[in-house]
Amino acid sequence: MIKLIATDMDGTLLDENGHLPDGFVDILDRVREKNIKLVAASGRPYYTLQTNFGPIGRHLSFICENGALVVDNNQIIYKNVIEKNIVQSIITEAKKVKDNALVVCAPNCAYIENYSEEYLTEIKKYYSVINIVDDLSEVEDDIIKISICNIEGTNDIVNSSLKDTLNIVATADIWTDISNKGVNKGVALKQLMETDNISKEETMVLGDYYNDIEMLAEAEYSFVMENAPEDMKQYGKYIAASNEEHGVLRAILEYAL
Repeated sequence: MIKLIATDMDGTLLDENGHLPDGFVDILDRVREKNIKLVAASGRPYYTLQTNFGPIGRHLSFICENGALVVDNNQIIYKNVIEKNIVQSIITEAKKVKDNALVVCAPNCAYIENYSEEYLTEIKKYYSVINIVDDLSEVEDDIIKISICNIEGTNDIVNSSLKDTLNIVATADIWTDISNKGVNKGVALKQLMETDNISKEETMVLGDYYNDIEMLAEAEYSFVMENAPEDMKQYGKYIAASNEEHGVLRAILEYAL
C-alpha cells in the first residue's frame, strides 16, 4: 500500500501555465483520508510553494530548493547551507559566462542584481520574495542554493571546475541549480521516509527532469511524465500521462486510490 507520494512541480504536477490541475483539491482530500503523505518536491523555494498552494499547503510536506530545505508538519526540519567562501567562488565563476543571471537563495528570500525585464519576468515565475542588491557577493544571509538563468542557453558552468565539489544540475532548459555535494531531492525524500518509517515499496514518485533522478530511485512506484525528455524515461518504472493531461492525478487515482 502506498503511504507517501512525492511529486515534482514544473512539468509534472503544474500545467504549462504553472497552475495546479483541476481536481487537485479533491485528490488531496482523498489522499489525506487514507493517511497518505503528499510531498511537493521542487526547485522552487518554500515561500513560493506556499503561494502556489495557498491554505491547502498546510496539509502537505515540502522538499524545496531541490532538496536544500525540507518542511514537514509546517516546520523546517532540514536546511543545507553553502559555506560563504564557496558562495563567493560560485558567484565569481558564474559571472564569467555572458548572459548569466544569478539568483542567490536564502530560506526566506532570493537575492538578485538589477537584471533586464526579460530576466526579471523569468525569475519572478519561481521566486516570489526578491531582494535586489548592488552586489551579490556582499549578501550575508545563509545561502542554500544558487540558481543560474541563461535565456540564451549558453550557460556552461556545468563543465566548470566547480562540478567536482558541488552538486550542479540542469533543472530546465535555461536554468541550472548549484548546491552542496550530496544535496538532491532523493536525499531529502529519504529523510521524510525515515521519519515516518515508510519503505521504498510504500513510496510513489513522479517527475520529469534531471533533478528528479535521485528522487525517482527512492520509490518502487516511480513515474516519469510523458512530456519528459526521452532520455529521462529510463529512470521511471512507469510512464505517466503528460502534465497537460493531468498525469499526476491520473496516476494517483490508479495506483494509490
